[in-house]
Amino acid sequence: MTGIESTLWCENCGMEIQCGPIVINNRKYCCRDCYLGLRCNCSERMEMEDERREAASSMAELTAG
Repeated sequence: MTGIESTLWCENCGMEIQCGPIVINNRKYCCRDCYLGLRCNCSERMEMEDERREAASSMAELTAG
């Protein structure tokens, strides 16, 4: 399996799970808040990490050139 077939999705918020999921009764959750049925901020946290990676990559390109 590759691509979307092997991707894990949170049962509560629907976000792609990119780390170890919380598995309860064969249902997969991205975090404890989702398991409890609460609103989570995982997508916001992932977005901030992406922005940091892009900034670090841009900085590396500037210093290498």
